[in-house]
Amino acid sequence: MNRSTARTSIADTFSKLLRLNLAGGPPLVTVEQLMEESEARIEFAAQKGTAGEQRIASRLLDSPLEYRNWESAHALLMAGVARPHRNALQATTLLTTAFTLVHRRAFFDYLRGHGVRGRRRRELVQHFHARRSYTQAVVAEHSTYLHSTASLMCVEHLGDTILPHQAFGEPFRRYEQAYAAYFRNYCHNYLAPSAKDNDISASVRPLLPQLKRDVIAMRAKLLAMPAAAPLRR
Repeated sequence: MNRSTARTSIADTFSKLLRLNLAGGPPLVTVEQLMEESEARIEFAAQKGTAGEQRIASRLLDSPLEYRNWESAHALLMAGVARPHRNALQATTLLTTAFTLVHRRAFFDYLRGHGVRGRRRRELVQHFHARRSYTQAVVAEHSTYLHSTASLMCVEHLGDTILPHQAFGEPFRRYEQAYAAYFRNYCHNYLAPSAKDNDISASVRPLLPQLKRDVIAMRAKLLAMPAAAPLRR
């Protein structure tokens, strides 16, 4: 064996040792693996995903700058996922990352889905972005929505394959729906007139505390589920 081959062999062995889970269980997943799987998921989504997935993935792939911005932000998320020294903790961190992404994209998703226009739209944007101009805030929220939706697509794929967690799939979908209901009612409540006799205001406000409790309880339930699950490729 020549020196070059020996050095390569030693480097490969060292890399494998770094990935070993000394606490037992499956090997730890690296940032490189997470990024490779994520990038492949975006490519797949652009070609064979649902209409919504194709739209998001194509927006990234059609713009080198947008893709680099997403890639940098996603790499930071994946670094956090890879940091724990136990496979189960990595899977749980992946799940908490998914929660964060759902929250990040909620505002623009609300604007898209509920036809908020004119003065009411400006009031709502100002409520969440008091220190930004309206234009700056909308541009920032659109970018956050695009990047978060793309990353969530990847995270759900990772949670179904190399870092399986039983919360992904239908349980996580129910959490998304619960959080969307809470956020929708929060925004409706903010935009509703404050008059006591207003039907919308009167019907929405009592729901908020219970909807918030539902979201918190559902999050805790998902986090309590076992991390390991059979791969569903």
